[in-house]
Amino acid sequence: MAIPGNDLLTEFENQGGPATKLGIFLRRHVLPSITTLAQSVGGATGSQKQPPSPPESVSVTTAGEMMQVTVNHSAPMTRGAHYFTEISANDPSFMSGPMVIDHGASRSPVTIPLPTNNAAGTAHSYYVASYVQYPGGPPSKPTYFGGSKPTAVTMSGTTAMNIQPGTGSGTGPSVSPTPFQGLGKSPIRN
Repeated sequence: MAIPGNDLLTEFENQGGPATKLGIFLRRHVLPSITTLAQSVGGATGSQKQPPSPPESVSVTTAGEMMQVTVNHSAPMTRGAHYFTEISANDPSFMSGPMVIDHGASRSPVTIPLPTNNAAGTAHSYYVASYVQYPGGPPSKPTYFGGSKPTAVTMSGTTAMNIQPGTGSGTGPSVSPTPFQGLGKSPIRN
């Protein structure tokens, strides 16, 4: 992505004398260094930051009270991407404060322990979605286990525990958390 300020550099380069030398130096040495650094850390150099392509699919396997999530994502990527999985207990809309798991660069995080039942003995239905985000940019759209409509997953153990609502992640709101924020959609939370 182009760095803004090309008009100013052109103006410097066309002035003659030391200004021309400065413009040429900035264009040949400084701008490529900034671009290389941004690419190395997974950042963007322009004002428009596009989210990465969403994962193609999410696979879930369970055994007892352990869940493994695998994110299937083969789109072209730049180093620095973070993968997130959100697990919503009993709410396919994910609006009741899902649990957020930041698994960094890994598309197959470690297994996740989850209780089978709530305190009253009723089985939890878990819904799973994953997405990817570059630092400094917005997250991709989520990809649900089950396709366009989340599919419930149940566990097969005996633990009974109520799941507390999650409080979000990153710079996303911590009161009435919004799902799928990842590192945050804005650079600062006030």
